[in-house]
Amino acid sequence: MKSIFFQADRELIELTKVAVKKLRQEGHVFWGRMVTGESFITDEGRQKINSEFTPLTVDMETASIAHVCYVNSIPFISIRCVTDTAAYSGIDNFEENCAKASMIAKDITVALLNELGSK
Repeated sequence: MKSIFFQADRELIELTKVAVKKLRQEGHVFWGRMVTGESFITDEGRQKINSEFTPLTVDMETASIAHVCYVNSIPFISIRCVTDTAAYSGIDNFEENCAKASMIAKDITVALLNELGSK
């Protein structure tokens, strides 16, 4: 497994923390490592990823965006909401949580853009 680490721009992280604090978002917001790649994670691969990278989340969507930003020296941060987990996976969990997760991600993104605009 090839490992590539992208460092989120520190300024974006700090501005996101300010934005989230102003939102007084219900629930928990975490900052940390996520693992992203081009394949579905099976139970077999999950343990290796967890022990090697200790990520908060795993996804398939963010890698391409992160890579484009990295090679073009564009500051990057990923704002993600978890709709399902290893323990609660599948389409039913996704569909049950999708609308709420989308609104939370949108609210945090807009709040971050407001912080960037007020700089």
